[in-house]
Amino acid sequence: MFKYAVSNWIYGDEPFENTCRRLHEGGCNGIELVGEPDRYDPEKVKQLTSQHGLEVTSVLSWCIWPMENRDLAHARPDIRQKAIKYICNNIDLAAAVNAPAVIVIPTPSGRAEPHGNHDHAAAWQEAAAREWDYAVEAVKETARYAATKDITIAVEPINRFETFLVNSAAQGIKFINDVAEPNVKLHLDTFHMNIEESSTAEAINEASNYLVSMHLSDNNRRAIGKGQFDFGKLLLSLKKIRFQGPLILEPVPPHPNPFVANKLPDFQSYWNSDVKESIRFLHNLETKLEGNRQH
Repeated sequence: MFKYAVSNWIYGDEPFENTCRRLHEGGCNGIELVGEPDRYDPEKVKQLTSQHGLEVTSVLSWCIWPMENRDLAHARPDIRQKAIKYICNNIDLAAAVNAPAVIVIPTPSGRAEPHGNHDHAAAWQEAAAREWDYAVEAVKETARYAATKDITIAVEPINRFETFLVNSAAQGIKFINDVAEPNVKLHLDTFHMNIEESSTAEAINEASNYLVSMHLSDNNRRAIGKGQFDFGKLLLSLKKIRFQGPLILEPVPPHPNPFVANKLPDFQSYWNSDVKESIRFLHNLETKLEGNRQH
């Protein structure tokens, strides 16, 4: 059976203890912490997760534009250094709560083009190439620090409408190879894959030597089974590559802005059911796959 967790950003400002209780009741194995290190007391996190039978799977670096000081590809070196410091703080948090990985996006979600004014395609491409190199060097620096703490850096591709630099599994692999540090791996997200990948199975197979974790939500970003993403094909592909990492749920209620939705109290009914329904749906798919394998 796969290991299932939930990324706690979907619960907004809910007290951590309430979230741990909710995930335990929903049948989760783990929790991912949003990357706000000042929000957590690591000893309290370890106490509550242990009490509710949860592992901390990862720390999710939180970089939503215009959070300029968390932009690893920024044109200004002083801002890149602040972003590196932020990632290192997340690495410290991960180490303190026994999480094995920190998830990183090379450019903020919401910054969909390079810095500056580029009035023709060649200039845009040149700027993007420069920022790719900036991000590679910044992630390399964070990876070397992470290695001293035995932490993996997991690069997450984000769809082209939210960022411009690393959008697909193939681009993520190229970025990882350019960083060329052994503790830099790949994290994929079904919501973004639904937009960017022509074949889920081919992307998973291509990523087999890099993939350490995934975010799961349906194509409409809702609970698993409430959209049209083929999770049966996903789970089969993961089984074929002997994937051992966590599958981290990120369902959000139907709303144009997920970062608003996760703070609206009238959406609590969605969160109360979405995790349970998602895990039930995935367990049923696993059972069917196992039955097919035996026959």
